[in-house]
Amino acid sequence: MPSSKKKKENVPVMSMAGLIRYYEEEHEKYKVDPIYVIIASIVLVAVVVAVTKIIPP
Repeated sequence: MPSSKKKKENVPVMSMAGLIRYYEEEHEKYKVDPIYVIIASIVLVAVVVAVTKIIPP
């Protein structure tokens, strides 16, 4: 007796979970060297420390 069941399609696990990867190019508007980020964070910490010394909380 032939079976009338539909064949199950093999669906990748990623698409079943709703995780779809789109291959699109990302264009960077700004490119910042990591050393500038480190310097800016050190300067920000120094400014905050200086302001808290001048004006107590």
